[in-house]
Amino acid sequence: MDGVNQNKDISRIENIEEGDLDYYRAIGYLCHRKYPEYLCSRSDLEFLKGNKFKSQRASYNYFVKHHNFETTRLKLTDMSDCLKLFNQWVEERKAHCSEDVYCGMLEDNRKVIKEALTNYKHLGLEGIAVRINKQLKGFTFGYKLNDDSFCVLYEITDLSVKGLAQFIFRSFSTSLKDYRYINIMDDSGLDNLAKVKLSYKPRRLIPAYIATRDA
Repeated sequence: MDGVNQNKDISRIENIEEGDLDYYRAIGYLCHRKYPEYLCSRSDLEFLKGNKFKSQRASYNYFVKHHNFETTRLKLTDMSDCLKLFNQWVEERKAHCSEDVYCGMLEDNRKVIKEALTNYKHLGLEGIAVRINKQLKGFTFGYKLNDDSFCVLYEITDLSVKGLAQFIFRSFSTSLKDYRYINIMDDSGLDNLAKVKLSYKPRRLIPAYIATRDA
């Protein structure tokens, strides 16, 4: 990291599990608690049963009823369209952005998602794409975290399509039948993001940590 970062003070290791803290401390790093990750039941996300998922279920049903769509596994041939949609998504998000931290994160992720899609197979990522009238309108992908859990890294949709976000999240969760849990990562301390993640009724919040140098 020091070879890449002009300012070495920002070099750090993120998303360390609680059980690994002793290792990092033993080799001289400081460990700081960061925002916890949200762990959801995969079956909850697949079936959306009960009143607690009424809103998501209604949005999902609206999308299915009103659109001529196709859902496929995400492929290398989709990457160009994915990047175009992502750039469109970033600009639309920034147009309504009132938090500097969030806007900065959006820009940072332009590089991250390009790297992820370029090395999609090598990184062992998997995902799905949704097309409406043959045009890519949404995609999502992630990776196997462990035998029980799958981590969703990105979910990008055309924000003008009502119900698409709920549809693609449920559809992807349904396809991941080998896993008991879906990890939807942290909220970066952003209230609006926390509200969305909490609406999916996570089973628990997982502590996560960052390792830095001892100044």
